[in-house]
Amino acid sequence: MNTTHPAENPLKKEDIMKMMKRTLSILLTIVVGIVLLTSCGQSGSSQPAVSAGGASAGDTQSASDKGEPTKVVFAMQTFNVVPPTETIQTVADEVNRYIRETYPEVNIELEWVLYGPGDYTKKINLMMQSGDQLDIFIPSNIATSLSTNQLAPITEALETYGQDLTAIIKEYCGDDVFETVTQNGEIMAVPANKNMGLAAALTYDRDMLADVGFKDEDITDLDSLEPIFEKLREKYPDVYPFVSTDVANKNLPYYFYAKEQIDSIGNDFSVVFGDSGKVVNLFETEEYRALCEQMKMWYDKGFMPQDMATSTMRGTEYMNAGRGFCTYASYGVREDYTDFGKMQSNSTGRNIGAKKIGDPYLTTDFASAVLGIPSTSKAVNEAIQFLNIAYTDEYVYNTLLWGLEGRDYVKVTEDTVDYPEGLTADTVPYCAFMTMGEWGTESYMWGLEDGKTEEEKQANRDYALTVNKTIPKSPYYGFRFDGSDVKNEITALTNVFEQYAYPLMCGSVDVDSTLEEFNKALYDAGLQTVMDAKQEQLDAWVAQNS
Repeated sequence: MNTTHPAENPLKKEDIMKMMKRTLSILLTIVVGIVLLTSCGQSGSSQPAVSAGGASAGDTQSASDKGEPTKVVFAMQTFNVVPPTETIQTVADEVNRYIRETYPEVNIELEWVLYGPGDYTKKINLMMQSGDQLDIFIPSNIATSLSTNQLAPITEALETYGQDLTAIIKEYCGDDVFETVTQNGEIMAVPANKNMGLAAALTYDRDMLADVGFKDEDITDLDSLEPIFEKLREKYPDVYPFVSTDVANKNLPYYFYAKEQIDSIGNDFSVVFGDSGKVVNLFETEEYRALCEQMKMWYDKGFMPQDMATSTMRGTEYMNAGRGFCTYASYGVREDYTDFGKMQSNSTGRNIGAKKIGDPYLTTDFASAVLGIPSTSKAVNEAIQFLNIAYTDEYVYNTLLWGLEGRDYVKVTEDTVDYPEGLTADTVPYCAFMTMGEWGTESYMWGLEDGKTEEEKQANRDYALTVNKTIPKSPYYGFRFDGSDVKNEITALTNVFEQYAYPLMCGSVDVDSTLEEFNKALYDAGLQTVMDAKQEQLDAWVAQNS
């Protein structure tokens, strides 16, 4: 089994991450040495020394000597086809085998769970409400999770068991990234270690585009799509010009937020435009109305599936079947977007292009692609121990993304893979690589072979490191709204939002009457109370940080 690592690494060679990547024999030698030193009558503190991985030297005996391992349940959202439970288990078994052999001081066992985007949030809420074990998950909105006390504080666990994890995230994303997940002095979540500059982009069928007389450069923004869509409907009446990456077109507002430089400062119920410092109701603005009207026009002209507000069919499924022309996504900023298209082309066998249609705008919420530890978890330390490994050991990370070598992927180079002959992302037994933007260390991901030279790949890595430190940021980056005093209102507002916002983004309802009902329901649910609380906290934060 190949456990080598990328030839290039964004960290310095002397970085402590290298300790996580040494061979098993060296690691065991170090562990034995520490144990012997500890047992040789040292006087003074009785606290065990902390090892490089964050586990204490006093805990370095083999798992068999320590009793049954602690189970860690990690429920992840995937935009790939969700494999059968027994197939997912084979991947978890391989990860657990590797951890037992490579990290004998860590006595944990991973239970890996995958849900599709259509039901992920509902499944997570059900697990929490029913008392099922859950130790790591993706909060759909971290501000809401904080206000409803869903998240456990993890500062102490990170200091003890997540030192490597913390170091690599700060190296890649900057020292201030943990400020976006801190409340009342406590770190409440683990950020994804990735290019934080998510730019609006489209992936599209290049053959269809050329067939109706257009070129890649004709795609510049949402407005530029309408003449293309018109021609597509004439030439391909059974193809939807636009299909959503997720249920109810939930991702499209991100394009709108960046374009208008909107900071949601915690949730969508009230926002700030630019540097105005004034909290307003987004759904009463002319900008939001214009977006709703555009979606309504697309719906009426048949540019989108008529059941998009309720269908669980993903945009990539439409495109793979030749029934969809393009879909929206947010990708890490880079100079060249063609590799995203090539990646999907390799997965589907179709000629897919990718084009940036908007610039990034970094807010606290956009930086908060995070993993949370539920407040109900009884394995907080063990969950952080696992993440400490997963963020710094590329074999663990890539096994959870790509599956088992030979069955689900084949290695092409040291840091690239491909699907076994005749198979694609949708036909291999297991593939979850589209979770990579939600967690883990993005630069450790093995990419699909795309013919790029090592110099070109390194240029993308270097560019990503630069972008994280130069991307335009909201003036309120780092502000975290504390909604604990208005959690009942937030719960009520969330229900109202889901009832009205999703159909509006799918164009399936009348704009005027629905917006009127929507806003009335929001104020009835306590919107003004939440807006006032946000404004008060924002004013105090600005005064403190000016």
